[in-house]
Amino acid sequence: MAVTCLPTFPFVIFGIVEPVLLVWAYITTLQDPFTFYSRQAQNYELPADPSSFPPHAQIMTLQLVNVYLLLAAIAVICSWTTQASTARWYLAAVALADYGHIYACYVGVGLDLLLRPAEWNDMLMGSVGVSLFLNLVRLSTLAGVFGPVKDAEAGLAKKKAA
Repeated sequence: MAVTCLPTFPFVIFGIVEPVLLVWAYITTLQDPFTFYSRQAQNYELPADPSSFPPHAQIMTLQLVNVYLLLAAIAVICSWTTQASTARWYLAAVALADYGHIYACYVGVGLDLLLRPAEWNDMLMGSVGVSLFLNLVRLSTLAGVFGPVKDAEAGLAKKKAA
């Protein structure tokens, strides 16, 4: 029985790897929200003392990582579906969101640092580098580069009819 309408490579990336990374980010940020927050803009030094963590920043950081957990669940649901339209709309929506994610980093660190990936810290590499890679795979999947995104149930119905 088919578990997905996605070709194998995109299924592994969006149905397994991306959700695992999102859950990992959620867990590690819950353990140390200040570090997650303070490493977002590497060209702006914050006091190393977590007691200087403003409550506003703590709330926003924890809300953001809660969205990561939500995105992990949605990625699993929309990647493990046999309905092609669900997977396609999901990939298109998240591809657009990738650009917003990258733009937020651009606003925070500036164009100069954004154009020097060799100098990125792990947070910027994850926020921009991984987002660019995932965006490329999303758009390639929608374009059919890895094979068609088609209803898996349609194939099963044809086999049963034969």
